[in-house]
Amino acid sequence: MNKATWMAMVITLLPLCAAAEEHAQTDLTIGNFFSQGWTESWEHRHRDTPDMALLRVTTNFLEREARFDYVGTEASGNPKLDATHFANGLLAYGLSRRLMLEVITNYQWNVAPTGAPANGAGGAALARVQLVETADKSYSLQVRASAANRGIGQTQSSLQYALAGWQDLGALVAPLGRTGLYYSVQLENLFGNHKAGARENDVAWALAVAHTWTESTTPAFGNFTTFFEGAGTTDFDGANAGTTVFSVTPGVRFWFVPKNSLTLGADLPLTSATFSVAYRATYTLNF
Repeated sequence: MNKATWMAMVITLLPLCAAAEEHAQTDLTIGNFFSQGWTESWEHRHRDTPDMALLRVTTNFLEREARFDYVGTEASGNPKLDATHFANGLLAYGLSRRLMLEVITNYQWNVAPTGAPANGAGGAALARVQLVETADKSYSLQVRASAANRGIGQTQSSLQYALAGWQDLGALVAPLGRTGLYYSVQLENLFGNHKAGARENDVAWALAVAHTWTESTTPAFGNFTTFFEGAGTTDFDGANAGTTVFSVTPGVRFWFVPKNSLTLGADLPLTSATFSVAYRATYTLNF
């Protein structure tokens, strides 16, 4: 290749490189929390190890998505309950790179051994703020307000405060490849009329590891990911103060068509006297 050809290639590529440089997202950190990201348009950050919403751990990044969840639980050993079916729908919209708002609606069916089932609707709203967003880590803080589902006998509403994080483990230890570590802790305050012995404060925490096996462009199984989550809740007060309920959730997630993903998993209790499995399915549409 002669000198003239090389020069022509350089001249052609320079504008493309400049455009890519201008489009590259700057890192969001605690240091530039007040000066960076608030006026920038939201945009999904593409990473080699994909950061994604799982089933139990609180999501650590901002989104623009519609999400639909189903949870079916077998209530083994409960004389008053055979099963529960829970449907949840939400719409999340990132207003900027720092702030996201979300509205949630849900409905629950409690199936009793005899008699009519107890059904009821609930709802919630939340705000999520991005604290840190870089190529290999992400942290967010969110506040959620949930209304009581009186149709199934709930009398307490709640406020929840969560801190969630993600770390690309492959960026720290190369042989781990496309492996991500997820974690979150959530404090909940319940308020309103309640029966004696009902809890009013608790903490929920979760830890997950996920590994992605395919590329995002793989037909039907884009970014096919297997994950394993552990989640627990500890009551601070009430009749069961100090009691922790813990379960693990193995699952898979994949994009069956671009911007459409399916997540499947099952909660396996480890601290309950009875073995009641909860089956989970989530469909997400990103936009």
